[in-house]
Amino acid sequence: MKISKRKKRIISYIFIPVIMAVLGYGIIFVAARPVINLASNVFNMVLSKTMPNFSSELESVYDENAKVQKDGIIKKSDIVFPGYEVRYGELFCDRLNMDVKVFWGDTDRVFKEGAGQYIGSFLPGFGHMVLLGAHDSLYFEPLQDVKNGDVFVLRTNYGEFQYRVTETKIADAKDSEVFFDNSDKEQLILYTCYPFGALIGIKDQRFYVCAEKIAGPVISEE
Repeated sequence: MKISKRKKRIISYIFIPVIMAVLGYGIIFVAARPVINLASNVFNMVLSKTMPNFSSELESVYDENAKVQKDGIIKKSDIVFPGYEVRYGELFCDRLNMDVKVFWGDTDRVFKEGAGQYIGSFLPGFGHMVLLGAHDSLYFEPLQDVKNGDVFVLRTNYGEFQYRVTETKIADAKDSEVFFDNSDKEQLILYTCYPFGALIGIKDQRFYVCAEKIAGPVISEE
């Protein structure tokens, strides 16, 4: 089947330039990706540390001066559950000099203020995995010095919980099987981008800290 001269001209003047343009932009994007990533990381770090926050302040149900339970049983009906992007606690580690606000939800707004909890995990005290994430260049930067045996304290609006580090792991960001969930014991999992503080290149790895609950109240369904 012969192609007419008119169709040849259409292919020559329209389709081929379009295809070449798409290929060209693709090559430019791949080449510029590290630079774009660098600019994005620097911007987020500077914005979080030095720029004023013009957005509305995130809500909180956490009172750092309130007396909370450190053992025993707490009725589920007595807990004030946080809404999305609402602060419900604070995470401490004395050895790492770490003190981080904890929010329900893991959005960009939350990560500018502290650590965010993946809403597919459980609140402390329910006997299951508590999954918290934060930026490696900001609030979770101290995790690069974490050691087995370190103790994290997660103080909530209803109770105080302690977790001892048992394991750390580096894994691909897309690895959904990395979580250390153990149905027999409550675990606190902390994660952040890896390598720490890297501004150039794509951060396609995550650093995980697994800590088992050693103290704190238990939530009763009654």
